[in-house]
Amino acid sequence: MKKNLLLLFLSYSCLLLAQNPQIQGDVLLCPWTNGTASVTNQTYDTYQWYFKYWFTSDPYTVISGATSESFTYDWYTYDQALLKVVVTSGGNTYESNEIQIDSYAWSSLVIYNEMNSTVSVDGNNGNFLLCQGGSFNNTINSPYDTNIQWYKDDVAIPGANSISYLITEPGSYYVVAAPQFCPNSSSSNQGLPMIVEWDTNCNLNIENPTFSNSVTLFPNPVKETLFITVSDNSVIHDYTIVDNLGKVLLQKTTGGITNNTLSINTNELSTGFYTLILNSSSGKAIKKFIKE
Repeated sequence: MKKNLLLLFLSYSCLLLAQNPQIQGDVLLCPWTNGTASVTNQTYDTYQWYFKYWFTSDPYTVISGATSESFTYDWYTYDQALLKVVVTSGGNTYESNEIQIDSYAWSSLVIYNEMNSTVSVDGNNGNFLLCQGGSFNNTINSPYDTNIQWYKDDVAIPGANSISYLITEPGSYYVVAAPQFCPNSSSSNQGLPMIVEWDTNCNLNIENPTFSNSVTLFPNPVKETLFITVSDNSVIHDYTIVDNLGKVLLQKTTGGITNNTLSINTNELSTGFYTLILNSSSGKAIKKFIKE
């Protein structure tokens, strides 16, 4: 009796050992990379890998040629896929656990231009107009913090490897950068570089501190209508609104407002930070405001 029980126990133990293949693998992939999943607990007679996308009700599909204890997959085809393997051992069939494959996703590369009194935007072509002796800072957005290189006229700028770069002269500028979690997946604005030119009318474009101090914006942050008041007798000729990328969003001639009050409808603006540039009989004023 004891012998029979021992044989039964050993048979049952062997059966358990041949069950439940366990798989592990790379479940979060960077663009243009591959991952590998493998059976980790034991060896089986045959293997067949299957996949399906988790967000569909479709059945699992056989992966052609995936018949070994490991399977290598690419980031694009198997993004959002579930993987499993079906194995055989001693004529019995067993099925593994599932793993879900995902790919890193992040925002596009954006450069924020810090506008000031020495730089303006050409409303005709979007180029930056820089006063001689002036400068403006440019900062890339998160998560681009790795393998950074700024370029001028298609030549790498020595030492320009931080998230910000101060432009002090004309040229065609772009940056290449990657996130730390995918350091080999670089992005760039090379196709749409920042074109910087000397401003030949710089004496007309420099901010007048006295006039700027006389200008008040309210409410700030603003939801709908932005009001501008001028405490002196300056005549407002025109105004321009640019976003953090230096793009001109609104440009309007006022016809010479002399009642010291101007209102601007901001309903067409998205939530964010903006720069208002006022031109008047007293010079230029540059003011920041927030749209809620």
